[in-house]
Amino acid sequence: MRMIFGALLILVGIAGTTVLSRLLPRVPRDAGAEGGVKALRIVAMLLVPIGTLMIFSSAVRMISAGHVGVPVLFGKVQPVALREGINLVNPLYDVVEMNTRVQRHQAKYDAASKDLQAVHVEMVLNYRLLPDKATTVYQSIGPNYAAVIIDPAAQEVLKANTALHVATEILQKRPLIKADVQKDLTVWLAKYGIEMKEAALANIRFDPAYEKAIEAKQIEEQKAEQKRYELIQAQRQAEIAAAQAKGQGDAARERAKGEADATRIRGEAESTYNQKVAASLVPILIQQRYLERWDGKLPQFSAGGSTPGMLFNLPMPPATAGKP
Repeated sequence: MRMIFGALLILVGIAGTTVLSRLLPRVPRDAGAEGGVKALRIVAMLLVPIGTLMIFSSAVRMISAGHVGVPVLFGKVQPVALREGINLVNPLYDVVEMNTRVQRHQAKYDAASKDLQAVHVEMVLNYRLLPDKATTVYQSIGPNYAAVIIDPAAQEVLKANTALHVATEILQKRPLIKADVQKDLTVWLAKYGIEMKEAALANIRFDPAYEKAIEAKQIEEQKAEQKRYELIQAQRQAEIAAAQAKGQGDAARERAKGEADATRIRGEAESTYNQKVAASLVPILIQQRYLERWDGKLPQFSAGGSTPGMLFNLPMPPATAGKP
């Protein structure tokens, strides 16, 4: 467009300059009329360099960073895209810039589970246009390729994966479903020159009635789990009490056994001691024990009736070995 506009400016400038140059000698020498014609001729002459500059500038195209340029000549897409930076092209080209950066696409999709429950999923897709496929995408799909390709692909892939699981499994197997959706979308979009970077299941919902049923079921399961926990705790407490009682009984029996063994051992020791003592009580030892305890006084005996008589000190006969 700039080249065409520039060419028109050059033609207008040349034609205007020529006409005004021929008209100038015929203009009366009136200062006002002559000055106006000269001014118009100057303007016409300036149109020529301006148009020339526009023609040359149309051959230089600047492509922004993260974009590619799709050259179009009279409605026909050229096969080679223009890279970012300065490009020298045919001045007749119209250049359409297309974004090749990672872009974010978020939308809500409806699907169904294996047990025919409605599933409402909000997906966030990160994708990018492959630079080498930009001209093909523009030619076959157009600049709004996200709405034309990505939305239908995401819808179909999501339906295919949720149909493999019952509703109760979808939330539990969310990472698995997300990985499968991303893998299938990557294969699907690659055919159209679109690279899938990441697919995320931002939110998964069911119909309100089914969500209430799930909530009620979860509450009942939590109550049942609490009851099982309480039963297990009661069983453990009973086992602990039984173990304590058994331990106390075993301890009492061991204590009684220990006391009985101690009594028996003491009795056996005393019996052994007495036997040894009895065996060692020979007459000489008995006499020695007697002398050790004798206070040095002889026994005294009185003779006679009630009237005091004579007193006698009778020595004890000496002990004879082997006789009592």
